[in-house]
Amino acid sequence: MDFDNFTGYVLAGGKSSRMKTDKAFLRFADETFLSRAVKTLSTVCQNRVKIVLNKMQMNYVENLPDQVPHIFDCFESRGALGGIHAALTDCQSEWAIILAVDLPFVSSAAIRGLKQIAFESKEFSAVVPIQNDGRLQPLCAVYRVNNCLPKLENLLNKTTFASVKDFLKLIPARRVEQSELTSVADEDLFFNVNHPSDFQILSSSNH
Repeated sequence: MDFDNFTGYVLAGGKSSRMKTDKAFLRFADETFLSRAVKTLSTVCQNRVKIVLNKMQMNYVENLPDQVPHIFDCFESRGALGGIHAALTDCQSEWAIILAVDLPFVSSAAIRGLKQIAFESKEFSAVVPIQNDGRLQPLCAVYRVNNCLPKLENLLNKTTFASVKDFLKLIPARRVEQSELTSVADEDLFFNVNHPSDFQILSSSNH
């Protein structure tokens, strides 16, 4: 297996209904969330990175980072699961690295750790972090395309109410403690910006 056989995908097609503005273009540390996520993945994927949008975001295309390709959801209005499906459908490499645009503290080191574990995983179809609060974080994870895509497509065709958690039940996933992905005790690694109050916390952070 080629250690470089990974493509990165930034999920930026969310409706941002709770934030009331598109999260991809929120600014933190003098760059947009989208640019930040692209940069994080690019350093690990040798610039093989794409942005996943929904078809209602056609007018955003001109504002995307230069030279970064974009794709659109195949299944519309299916949330993050639809974004993962679009990424796996497009992916020509063995593995797809997924990163949601609203996880601004995820580091290249953490992505590199996931990639290394995936590279060494023979029997698993995905590598998914466990946050310090015990919850899985499937939107910063690595998926083996050939194993995952058929099961995900079948799930999306079968029901309109499936979640990413439902999908994870269908595949053998290697669960990785957050502490395995960073050399420092970074409590904020998977801090998720969903509400205006989250963005206020982010803006006042020391990162």
